[in-house]
Amino acid sequence: MAFRSEFHLLLNIAVGGDWGGKYGVDDTVFPQRMEVDYVRVYQ
Repeated sequence: MAFRSEFHLLLNIAVGGDWGGKYGVDDTVFPQRMEVDYVRVYQ
């Protein structure tokens, strides 16, 4: 019964952690965008 009411899906791109290595994340590549073609939800 938990999914019988309206709810939101949160899609996130996390930046950081070990991705930037010892030099960190290059801020000149931002802002970026994420385009989602579709999201599949199973019952």
